[in-house]
Amino acid sequence: MIQVENLHVAYESTEGTVHAVKGIDINVEEGQFFTLLGPSGCGKTTTLRSIAGLERPIKGKIRLHDKTVYDSDAGIMIPPYRRDIGMVFQSYAIWPHLNVFSNVAFPLQEMKGRFSKTEIHEKVLRALDLVQLTGYENRPAPFLSGGQQQRLALARALVRESEVLLLDEPLPNLDAKLREETRTEIRDLVNALASRQSM
Repeated sequence: MIQVENLHVAYESTEGTVHAVKGIDINVEEGQFFTLLGPSGCGKTTTLRSIAGLERPIKGKIRLHDKTVYDSDAGIMIPPYRRDIGMVFQSYAIWPHLNVFSNVAFPLQEMKGRFSKTEIHEKVLRALDLVQLTGYENRPAPFLSGGQQQRLALARALVRESEVLLLDEPLPNLDAKLREETRTEIRDLVNALASRQSM
């Protein structure tokens, strides 16, 4: 499902070139959970952002479901909106000018004409229920606590039911009980989506 070959990402800084990712290889099968572990600054977030199309590597290949989305040799760089990916950012990246419902609905609304208003409403409520934010639909996003904002970001990533879900430290601000429940719900959702796609 996800294949990363010899990925290199570098940045220019005032101190010269910073090599953030050096030749990483990843192979994640469909339905598999894969965790990147390492100290702060080792390139975990940069790798995820490269897979999502938010960073442009300098070398390597990235394939999603046997489709090449990045290839430095072939000059291929598929933009993020054409990759079927949901992502939870470490910084949450919620839209402060939107309420909870609109934050979660936004990815579906951007898929012009694919879902009716009724379908969007049902999918948003399901995602909010999944992260235990039912009843917060009309609350302005900035009025949520840090843990609630993190759950909102997770709901927004889950609502599209994408083929690939990238999570950049999505659970640390949740309390222990909710963290365990959310982890289980994510696993069950992935299994359900995998079963649906194989039918």
